[in-house]
Amino acid sequence: MSADVTVTRNFPALDTLDLTTVDDMREIGLLVRERIYRRTISGVDADGQRFASYSPGYAKQKGSSLVDLQVSGNMLNQMQVVAVEQDSVTLGWEQ
Repeated sequence: MSADVTVTRNFPALDTLDLTTVDDMREIGLLVRERIYRRTISGVDADGQRFASYSPGYAKQKGSSLVDLQVSGNMLNQMQVVAVEQDSVTLGWEQ
């Protein structure tokens, strides 16, 4: 038994379609910023591993053994969406 199948494309070429908008990319940037922030303050790196431990002296000085890459929190708190285009978003810090 055999069958013939015909496929007809009735839409533009996929590489010409706008699949995202600037608003979509801004929202993605904000979501990524939030994930980075939450992961970092919980002491976990981008690969899901705990940050390397503080030295005993620094942990005592800091008053905590939780490695969260924060002294004041200013750097992490000031990370923001600095550039948005239709196909990209950039996180960073304003100069």
